[in-house]
Amino acid sequence: MIKNYLVNMKLRTKFLISFTAIILVTVLMISVVNYFVSVGAIKRNSGEFSEYLIGQIGINLDKRTKDIEEIAFQQFRSSSLSERLSQTDTTEEAIYFRNKYINDYMSELMFIKEDFLTVMIIDLDGKPYSVQRKTIQNYNKELMQRLDAREVQQKRGKPLWFQGENGTLFMARAMFDIPTAKYVGMIVIGLDSSYISSIVTNVNQLMDGDVLILNENNELFAPTVRRSEVARYFLNNKLYLASESKNSFTYDGSHYISTVISTLYDKWKVVQIIDVRQLTRDTESITYWTISTILVSLLIAFLMAVFISKNITANIRLLLQSMSSFSLDFNHHVIVPKSRDEVGLLAAKFNSMAEKINDLFNSVYREKLLKQKAEYRTLQFEYKALQAQMNPHFLYNTLESVYSMAKIKGEDEIGEMIYLLGKLLRESIGKKGDVLTLQEEISFIQNYLSIHKMIYGEKIEVVYQLDDHLMGCRVPKFILQPLVENAIIHGIEAKPGKGVIHIVCRSEEGDLIIEVTDNGIGMEAELVQRLLNPERYGSMDDTNKHTNVGIISVHKRATILYGEKYGLTIRSKSGVGTTVQIRLPLLDGEHGQG
Repeated sequence: MIKNYLVNMKLRTKFLISFTAIILVTVLMISVVNYFVSVGAIKRNSGEFSEYLIGQIGINLDKRTKDIEEIAFQQFRSSSLSERLSQTDTTEEAIYFRNKYINDYMSELMFIKEDFLTVMIIDLDGKPYSVQRKTIQNYNKELMQRLDAREVQQKRGKPLWFQGENGTLFMARAMFDIPTAKYVGMIVIGLDSSYISSIVTNVNQLMDGDVLILNENNELFAPTVRRSEVARYFLNNKLYLASESKNSFTYDGSHYISTVISTLYDKWKVVQIIDVRQLTRDTESITYWTISTILVSLLIAFLMAVFISKNITANIRLLLQSMSSFSLDFNHHVIVPKSRDEVGLLAAKFNSMAEKINDLFNSVYREKLLKQKAEYRTLQFEYKALQAQMNPHFLYNTLESVYSMAKIKGEDEIGEMIYLLGKLLRESIGKKGDVLTLQEEISFIQNYLSIHKMIYGEKIEVVYQLDDHLMGCRVPKFILQPLVENAIIHGIEAKPGKGVIHIVCRSEEGDLIIEVTDNGIGMEAELVQRLLNPERYGSMDDTNKHTNVGIISVHKRATILYGEKYGLTIRSKSGVGTTVQIRLPLLDGEHGQG
């Protein structure tokens, strides 16, 4: 279906579609490739930038935590805290001065940095000493719930960083006497979460996403704010243990990219989780301009294609219009080509050919007119001769029937038959002129068939289907009698049983249609062709030549009087019956011919 439509469409449309399709494919390929290259470059550059940012976070994190560790270590080394913690004197005075020294030490350490929230020292006996910046905050309770003293002691002076339940950051470190390397206790410093989260906040201002900081035990150390569901999914599934630093995963139907950077000695792991949609959100402008470019390009290309295809096919349209006009009336208008390309040369050749065809047509037309006039005169002679004499077969049968019925049935029917016969002869011979109304022609046929019904009795049945509005139409005289006679003699007479003749008249597409249908023996297709085209297939044999001549006469009269569109059409099937249809123009009394 589509293939046939494409094959049969106009050449201009084919050019237009071809140009548009080529340009569309080209623009789409370039735009799509540019889009995906741009998106890929954005993802790649964003990934590299993300890796750089969290690398900077790792450096800053290492520096800030090392500053705290150095402060705690230098303060411890420059003090006498090691001796005080190792003191074994149990007098009240010694204990008082010992506790006072420890509290003074913690207070001094507390105010070294504003980010310190609490300082706690735990001696050998596990007794805690602490100071807090805000007494309303119970940092010590949070610390003791989270602190594992044995783990801190086993690290042999290496700091342990962890996050409290309420977000406070803690650094715990075991203390050893420097001369003896003997364990004397531990110190814990609590920091405000902003000390570390400020690093992450600055990064979030540059790139959206979750930034997580894990300590050496892979425990979440920062941020202290509420984590997103994606971050929880990442931590719960331990995706930070992947061997590659860059990985992708899917959560809730969305794609994410994770970047994991480890600092020196794996002290910290810095993780950034970025939604791919956030990376490509700036590509919406690329998409917008890509689509806009495609649409504008297609519009310009379409207008150019219309102009180009119109110029290419201009000569073809002129040639087609001239050929169409020439095929209708053979009146050729000389084509003036708009160019001297192949189509222009073809138009010039068509001008020459059309002139020759026009001359030839005029010659043939004149000859045809002369031939038609001669045939019409001959047909008129045959018609007059046919009108002047009734079918001898019919007359002989009628007279014989009259004679037989006079003997058998009596004078009434004989009188009726003689009356009808006389009326029929008077109508056929008495009316002058070649045209009469359809009502008069039907009346003649009704009288004609009434005689046949008396002859054949119940063997013949006639059915009329007539349109009263058509009864005033003018038809050629004596146009139905040959058709009805042919139905009786060639159809019904040779068939056993009852014969039915249908006579129908109707209008169709502005023409008058008259049909005579019988259920007789029918005819072969070859016989139908011979009957309508005797000059092509040869003349019929002498059997029933009278009715054959009548049908041929009806066909020729109609075509000569009204044109090739009009005349007889015969549909017949052997053993079933025959329908003879005659098509005539609808002519009222004013347009009839006399």
